[in-house]
Amino acid sequence: MYQSLGTCFRFASFQAAAILTTTGYASANFEQWPFIAQSVLFILMFVGGCSGSTGGGIKVIRILTLFKTAYHEMKHLIHPRGVFSLKIGSRIIKKDISYAIAGFFFLYIAMVLMVTFIVALSGQDILTAAATALATVGNIGPGFGKIGPAENYAFYPAFVKWVLCFAMLAGRLELYTVLVIFTPAFWRR
Repeated sequence: MYQSLGTCFRFASFQAAAILTTTGYASANFEQWPFIAQSVLFILMFVGGCSGSTGGGIKVIRILTLFKTAYHEMKHLIHPRGVFSLKIGSRIIKKDISYAIAGFFFLYIAMVLMVTFIVALSGQDILTAAATALATVGNIGPGFGKIGPAENYAFYPAFVKWVLCFAMLAGRLELYTVLVIFTPAFWRR
């Protein structure tokens, strides 16, 4: 598609960085790229920035912790009486932190699925619906399908735009912060 490998790498690295950092930029129409390149970008839409970043997404440290927790649990299945500690670098991760991250991951996926369902109810294809959900919950900007890098969100009906606004707010403020407002315990003294 491009004249040189360097040009390909430049466009690919810029687009990957733009998606990870949730800047919303697109330097090329990545929907014309090969399927494997689009798949990598789609996966990066889940990841988001690093810890402490204001970017959306699940965050790299949470994904690393989830993978290490899964491996840790498999070790427990093989050696039920073994004593193991979950470590990231030299720090030990407590079980309650690991459970909180698993809860966040569940809420993130549940939010993406709910938004996908609502967008699909408005008559959109599943690729556009899923990409819209990921792009709004993760605050990414461009997605795939009808909201690709050369498109926008203007065609959605008003009720879908309100749902997408809520999804963007919840994604930017880290889900727990927004969703806790809807629990009865929050409103009790």
